[in-house]
Amino acid sequence: MDPRDFLFAPLAGNLFILEIIARQQGILAGTGKLQATAQELGLELEWIASEGMKLEKGTCICRARGDAWQIARAEEQLLGCIGKASGVATAAAEMVNRAQGRVRIVCGAWKKVPAEVRQDLRRAIATGGAGIRIVDEPFVYLDKNYVRMFGGIGLAVRRARALEGRVVVVQLRGEGAPLVEEAREAAGEGAHILMVDTGKYEDLVLVREVALKENFRERVKLAFGGGVKKEDLDGVIAAGADIVDVGRAIIDAPLLDFSLDVKKY
Repeated sequence: MDPRDFLFAPLAGNLFILEIIARQQGILAGTGKLQATAQELGLELEWIASEGMKLEKGTCICRARGDAWQIARAEEQLLGCIGKASGVATAAAEMVNRAQGRVRIVCGAWKKVPAEVRQDLRRAIATGGAGIRIVDEPFVYLDKNYVRMFGGIGLAVRRARALEGRVVVVQLRGEGAPLVEEAREAAGEGAHILMVDTGKYEDLVLVREVALKENFRERVKLAFGGGVKKEDLDGVIAAGADIVDVGRAIIDAPLLDFSLDVKKY
């Protein structure tokens, strides 16, 4: 027997109010899942805050009522709907605010998390204002493994270019040739975005310089990734990035802290 069957017996017929309170500043995310879970528990929602709401410490984001069992289950389940998602949304928003429109901030690291939470984190990234894809248009991303299978960047880009209406993105790591040679070859074959995925500013500078010198800078965008943190952003922008892929600094953000408090109805 669950001990709560015994504990809650004297409370049969009583209703209680629950409120979920933010305990720190941030961006609220996960409200769709919160609402659906509350309804599955049989709670009667009085109101719920909107996705993307800016939170201050003490902000009430949800108010509902239910019996003792429903409240107990709510305490176990509801905070999990919004804690991690709001932490990710907050981290994404901080990156976007730091960029101040100078570059596009994206986070593709959601692809590396378990499938059961992938959609939640994708939505949280978008709620925070960052992109979940390197560009919004249809595209082909030629990562290092694609390039290896084709035997070189040129062959891979040439094949991808045969797909009409697709932006061609190439990951550059300086594996098959010096980074500058990879950039030159990719641009020569018609790649649209060069993704310098080494985490080193100096590599981005080298690619920008060859693009300027050989007059293909205006027809390609430069993306950069590799362990970028908030404090790195100004340096990455100065090095010439148009798009910055932020991974762990967003996806590994800590939970945003919420509490669930109960009052007698």
